[in-house]
Amino acid sequence: MVHRRSVVAVLAILSLAVLTVRAEDFWVKKEWKQWSKDECNKILQDSPWTKKWAKSSVNVSAALPGNSGASSEGAGGERAPEVHYIVQFRSSLPVREAVVRLQQIQGYSKLTDEEKKAFDAKAESYFNNSYDDVILVHVDYGSNVQTFERDMAVYWQSIREDSVPVDFYLINERGDRVSPARFVSPKNGSYAFDLIFPRLKDKEPVIRDSDKQFSIQFVNPAVGNQNSASLDPSIAVFGRERVLVQFRVDKMIFHGKPSF
Repeated sequence: MVHRRSVVAVLAILSLAVLTVRAEDFWVKKEWKQWSKDECNKILQDSPWTKKWAKSSVNVSAALPGNSGASSEGAGGERAPEVHYIVQFRSSLPVREAVVRLQQIQGYSKLTDEEKKAFDAKAESYFNNSYDDVILVHVDYGSNVQTFERDMAVYWQSIREDSVPVDFYLINERGDRVSPARFVSPKNGSYAFDLIFPRLKDKEPVIRDSDKQFSIQFVNPAVGNQNSASLDPSIAVFGRERVLVQFRVDKMIFHGKPSF
């Protein structure tokens, strides 16, 4: 009986593993024009080409007796305030295909024939962009506390486009710290910024196809009222902190070769 249960358990684990592989490999088995909304979001939010970094803090005041409402929670009424970043390799083809496919799903069928032609032409141009010399990294940021999110936006949007943020690097397997050649943070209200890294350094690839991994590093700014937090430790804030997001080269294979 025990042996039978062990066999059943092993089979269940193996079945789950197969399903997981199949779920993650849809970009290999299906043309991008057949991707669903959920599959596009998978590419854009949690995939070999997109990783999320998040930091949460349990608000101590929420556990204290006699507190209720927003005062017992975070600055935005959250019991577990969080800040997060989604780091996405926008120069990789699967990410660009997911961006276009998601736009198709959201409204392509409602376009006129003329508008569809214009959309298709723009999409084709987007796919044909050359990233032979650069690596484009797109970063979305946010928080479940509105004031924290605004603090993050103030910080990132205050950095001039002709400058490079401090401690922002692409770190390859050999330990080289490569600074971005350009930083772009739109002032249009979107909580995002772009970084353009050189693909070559001293005529050698920054990331080699044979590499196992590399990382993107930057610093999350302090958010929240730091002075209030020093007087009352029950108030949730986030201090300045290093963000390190790691990527696996062997997982970023698309059409038979690494895509980043």
